[in-house]
Parts: sequence; structure tokens; C-alpha cells
Amino acid sequence: MQYSYQQLAAQLAQEITSSHYPIGERLPSVRSLAALHHVSVSTAIRCYRHLEQVGLVEARAKSGIFVADWKMRRRDSGTANTALHADASARQRANREALQPVSYDKLRSLQHRMSELYLLTEQPLQWGLHLASAAPEWYPTADLSKIAQRLLRQHPEMLGEYPTGTGLPALKEQLVQWFSIFNMEVHPSELLVTNGSTEALSIALRAVAQAGDSVVVESPVYFGLLQVIENLGMRAIAIPCTEKDGMSMEALDYVLEHQSGIKAIVVMPNFQNPLGCHMPVKNKKRLLKLAEQWDLAVIEDDVFADVAPSTAFTERAQPLKSWDRHGRVIYCGSCSKSMAPAFKIGWVAGGRFHAKIAALKLSLSLVTPLVEQRVLSEFMQSGAMHGHLRKLRERLAATIPLATRAVQAYFPSGTQLISTAGGWWLWIALPEEVDTLVLLRRSVAQGLSFTPGAMFSNADKFAHFLRLNIARPWGRDMERALQLLGELTRQLLLETGDRGQISRPQN
Repeated sequence: MQYSYQQLAAQLAQEITSSHYPIGERLPSVRSLAALHHVSVSTAIRCYRHLEQVGLVEARAKSGIFVADWKMRRRDSGTANTALHADASARQRANREALQPVSYDKLRSLQHRMSELYLLTEQPLQWGLHLASAAPEWYPTADLSKIAQRLLRQHPEMLGEYPTGTGLPALKEQLVQWFSIFNMEVHPSELLVTNGSTEALSIALRAVAQAGDSVVVESPVYFGLLQVIENLGMRAIAIPCTEKDGMSMEALDYVLEHQSGIKAIVVMPNFQNPLGCHMPVKNKKRLLKLAEQWDLAVIEDDVFADVAPSTAFTERAQPLKSWDRHGRVIYCGSCSKSMAPAFKIGWVAGGRFHAKIAALKLSLSLVTPLVEQRVLSEFMQSGAMHGHLRKLRERLAATIPLATRAVQAYFPSGTQLISTAGGWWLWIALPEEVDTLVLLRRSVAQGLSFTPGAMFSNADKFAHFLRLNIARPWGRDMERALQLLGELTRQLLLETGDRGQISRPQN
């Protein structure tokens, strides 16, 4: 029989309360429990975590899992009995979550994932490595500052002007010229400037679908997109991605044939987050054919493509929009990764959906502030963007061998470095016994944060994965950060009772 973790937890709870496992007895290790009941290691971990939350078991550092003094806790609280039943109501589950002592446990709920992760930035963290942004000094801050100061000196009245329109015409002209470099033809009238790429994605989704509809997404996928989809009352259907090809076209074809109610495909074909992969040209063209066949909109998130690794500037990957001849692709981009994270300026080219997108933008946030648009426009017009991006890519690439060696040196055996993502982040698979939500809780206490893998799925996936930002100057500080994370991972592995499985990987 294949157990869910709730079924397994209910069985163990019954055995504990019937004294089959007396108080203080050591329970099977995670690996042993998984083998005994023919379940995955991650299911066994979730089972023990659930039992720990309701007070039936306790994890002891470097010793294993033991039966807790649940009788005493029941007398003290009077509430543990209801927590023993696997079919507890949603209200009871919510109450247990509210009583959890560590707020980061809420990351297991999709509704709280992004908000709880961003709360980490409000703490004094020595190593805040959970965001996908480069070091501030790697952006053209001095050039942008000079432009801004000159504009404000010459035109201080701009601060008193109320912004109107769909975007600064000069910026839209610069963007159109930039798009032409990678064979994407867009007229300025077809372009809308937004408050970052998140707004672009949100209004794009609202233009092609409504609450109750389904949209296809990648798996793993950028967690902010999942949050937007959930907030709009839509349903995300995940299609697996690989490090080589991106979204699986075979799986997409199958889903489109067998699922109803799908309105759009949301995809990041160039430098996918978190895998860092590129979709081959043949797959891009096939995706467009499938969208045409099933009359679907395609929402393309191209926010990382300008900073993707390349040996020459001209090798910048073409977006899906370059092959779009029917206005079916809604193209979304932003300057937040390439030029100025603080500006939060994005853009969307809506194709056949442009009029509806413009109307939605008007009702949502009216306009986008103009001062930042003017600064960005002049920076792009100066021609400095080419050199900046080339230098940024070089800096990012330089961190890759250093970070790779650190993972090999400090992380336990069984760790897999899936992707170095061009020097932006590491996408790491830890041994299956490691729950990165638990690891995050412990690392934050030591001043270090990362993004747990559970953030990148709307299902029960990637629990032992993590994304770790490395887009910053490498030195002793970063070396120490990876050493600390490796040590915390080893300690967590020891607590599963599988101490014999832990060793340093061979370099």
C-alpha cells in the first residue's frame, strides 16, 4: 500500500498512543521508516515533522527521532488528542499552524510563501542570499545617478508633473531599438511600460483568463508567478522542465489534449528561473504551433535573457515573440535584473491582447512614474548598456568555479549541483532526507537565507532543493556562507539517524 504522509502519521500516532512505541523509545530513522512502509524519504520526513508538531515525537540533535512525553503535553494543553486524527478539519489544521513556534513554517502554504520569504529581508542577515539580484555595485549606479541629478537640475518641474500615457515615448523608442537586435519587431504603440515585470505578468494573465481558468506553467517555476496566479483565482498546471530543454513539449502536448479549461501558457524560455536553462529553437517553434492549434495565448517572461551568459553580445537568445506572426505571444520584460533593480520598470508587448492589457493597466495602477523612465531612456540612448551587460556577465561567470568548488568542499555526499545559472544562483539538490524549509529556519538564525525549493512548485515537490544567490563579489565572506550552509545541512542529516551516510564529496 502507498501511504500519504497523513496516513503514515495516523498509523504511527496510533502505535505511539497504544504504547507500541513507549515514551522515550527511539523510532526508526527516516530512511528505515521509508523502507519499512515503502514510501519516499520525503514522505517519511513529512510524517515525522507532522508528529513533532502535534507533540508525539521529538528530534534530538545527533541522536535521532524519539517518542515524546505526549501524555504530559496532553495534560498541559488538552489539545493533542484532536491532532492525532489524519482526517482533522481544515479549521483544526489552521489552528495547529497558528500555534507553530516558527513563522517560517508558513512557507509550506502557497498563500504565505512569497510574503514570508520577503520578511527575511527585514532581519539583520549577514548573508541575504534568497533573491535573484546581483550585488548593487555591479549595476551602473554611478551613471544612472549622474543622469538623474542632471535631469533634476535642468528640469525640476518634472517632479510636479502628473504622469500620463502608456509609457515615456523616448523609453519605448529605445526599447524597440533594443528588441530589434534579437529580431523582435514591435511598434512603440504596441508597447506598454509597467511597474515591474510582476505587474506585466498580472495584467497579461487577466487579459487572457479569469478566475477558475487554468494556465500552464513550468516546474520548477518562479514563485512570484504562482502567487499571482493564486491571487487571481486561477489554477496552475505544472509541466516539467529539464536543464537541457526547458519545458517538456511532449508533456505539454499531452496536457493540452487531455485537460480542459486551459487559457494560456506562461513560459520563461530564455534563462529559466530557477534552472537557468534555454529552450532550443525547435521547441520554441513547436510551442507556438501548439498554442496555435489549441487557440491559446502565450505569456513570455523574458526578464533574465539580457543577462544570460554568452561569449559575445550578439548571441543574446531570441524570444518566442520573434517568431510570433499572429499576435498570440504577450511579451514581458524588465530592467530589474539587467540595469536598475530599484527602478522597478517593466514592459509588456501584448500583441492581439494589447488593448485589453492597456485598459487593465489603467484600472490597476493608472500609469508608471516618469522620472525613472527618463533616466533609463537616457542611459540606453548613451550606448552604455552594451558595455555594462558584457561586464556584468563577466563578473557573474567568474563566481561559477569558486562557488562550485565551495559546494564540493563543504556540502555532504549526495548533494547535486543542478545548475550554476550563469553565476546568478546555484540550484542545488540536497540529499532527500533534508527538508530545506527546516534548513532555512536554522540558517536564518545564523544570519543566512536562501530560497527553499518548495517555493518553486504548487505541489509537493522540490522539498530538498534550494536556490542560493551567488551574484556578488567572491571572497572569504561568501566562502564562509557556503561553509556554514554545508555545516547546517550535515547537522540536519545527522538528526535523521543516518549518520553513516554522511561524508564529504570527493573533489
